[in-house]
Amino acid sequence: MTQPACTLFFILVTSLLIGCTPSTNDFGALDHGPTSEARVVRVIDGDTLDILIAGTEHRVRLFGVDTPERGERCYKEATELTRALSGDSVRIESGPRSQDRYGRLLFYLYTQSGESIDATLIQEGLATAWTRDGQHRDPLVNMEREAKRRRAGCLW
Repeated sequence: MTQPACTLFFILVTSLLIGCTPSTNDFGALDHGPTSEARVVRVIDGDTLDILIAGTEHRVRLFGVDTPERGERCYKEATELTRALSGDSVRIESGPRSQDRYGRLLFYLYTQSGESIDATLIQEGLATAWTRDGQHRDPLVNMEREAKRRRAGCLW
């Protein structure tokens, strides 16, 4: 199978798995606080996007996760899943810090239906949880532990 065909297959299978997840499962679920809507301009990689907030473009880093960098195992899968989940717009939730050391804004990201993009990346075995801070640190760390136990995705 060619690389574009493999990527498309991965997105299709992931979308089907997400869509078929029973409502009793906590897949992609975080008890989030207030969110606001932002338009997605482009996905840079699995944990970085450019978004429009009130008409101004900002580079945003997902607050609760770390995904592989270009050239590392799972980079393409994490980037494609973030692209598929974010679509044209996302819901954003502030964390305890507003920026990272590179000046990117820090937000937890959610799909329009409220599914946590951070949590889904971790549960799919495509990201690791931040352990330093954040109001969702503990649930995300627990999700990573469970993803490792299940040997989910290509990280584990």
